Formats: sequence, structure tokens, C-alpha cells
Amino acid sequence: MKDNNKVMGKMDMEPIVVRPWYVNGKGGYDLAVASPEATVEDYLQALKKVEGFELYRAFRPGGSCYGCPHCCRDRLPLTLADVFLLRQGLKALTGRDMPLREVLSKYCQVRKIGPAWDITLSTDAEGYCIFLTPGSHLCRLYPYRPLVCRTYYCCPATYRSLALRSAIVNRGQDELGFYWERGKLRLPSLYLRDICSPALWKKLTRRKASCVSPLSPMTVRRRS
Repeated sequence: MKDNNKVMGKMDMEPIVVRPWYVNGKGGYDLAVASPEATVEDYLQALKKVEGFELYRAFRPGGSCYGCPHCCRDRLPLTLADVFLLRQGLKALTGRDMPLREVLSKYCQVRKIGPAWDITLSTDAEGYCIFLTPGSHLCRLYPYRPLVCRTYYCCPATYRSLALRSAIVNRGQDELGFYWERGKLRLPSLYLRDICSPALWKKLTRRKASCVSPLSPMTVRRRS
């Protein structure tokens, strides 16, 4: 088993540090926040490094995830930023610059569950994303895919890595629900410290992980 407790040498140079992490010989990732000014964009940029790690793919052990549709089905929650990105992708795909409301109405499922709005990408009869190409299982809007897709890796990850992902997606869902209900845009949450609970922030700013979750793909809350 590889040493997971080595001090992160780049913590003073990058706002978020991502490093390989192993459990029972299976490769995954861990991350830590090195700057109180770290943003959601810093998080997305840092996660790109995960693709270069030696990963154990839970659904394709030892193989490439190219053309694997496992993560492209069931509930695909959207954030406010995702809808703006989705509108750009649809313009590239169709040539039309659609209003946000039209994007939500045509390509998303909007449901009121209790006091909250649950807004997800629409799926086909088999539960797959409507933008997944049949046969090849490739995304037609890959450069514009939602945050929940960009941050998904079916590999081992530490608890704090998964908890941060959930916190970001959940906050973005709340912002999108606010827009749908009130027709007003609210300033998005940019800084991770404003998104995380005090307990999670404490875990994220430690130099090494104290809690782990071996093979849990996501813990984004369901609105029920």
C-alpha cells in the first residue's frame, strides 16, 4: 500500500492540491484546500489532474472509461452555472441562443419536492441522459457538461473529496431553484469557504485526510 500521509509539497503554491490516494492497492484521489481564497473554478481546474493518476475504475477495472455510460443515467442534478453552460452547448449544437427558461423547460426535468425545487437533466426511456449518443455512448455536449459530470470519477476517494463535491453541487442546485421560483439571478457562491460547513472546511484544510470513503461515487442529496 502506498504512503497516503506524505506531506503535500505544493500546498503553498496551489489553492487546491490534488494527489493520488490508495486503498487496498486501488488508486484514487484525495484533495486539500491550501488557500482560504480557493474558488469553485480552482476546484474544477485542480480535479483535471485526477485523470492523469493511476486510477482503479470501479465499473471498468484497469480499462478506459471512454464510451462507458454508467455515470450518464438516473438523476443528474444541475446547478445554476450548469444551465448557462448548457445554453452555450445548445447554441453550438442547434445554432439557437435560447433563453434560460426555454432551456430548462425543453431539456430539464423541473419538480417541486416539498419546499425545494429539484431540477435535473432530462433522461430517455431507459434513464440515460438525452445528450448521450446511442451506440457510441459519447456525450454530444461534452465540453459543456454539468459540474456533476465533470467531477465524477468511479474510483476510490477520500471522504473530504466526496463531501466537497456534494456541497458544491447542492449549493448550485439551491441557486438554480431560487432562479426558477423567483425569476431572479442570485450571485453564485464562488468561494469554497462559503459553501462548506465549518466541520468540512476543517477537514479540507488539513494536510492529510482523516476520514475515507473507499468506493463511493457521489453523495449529492436527493430532494425528498
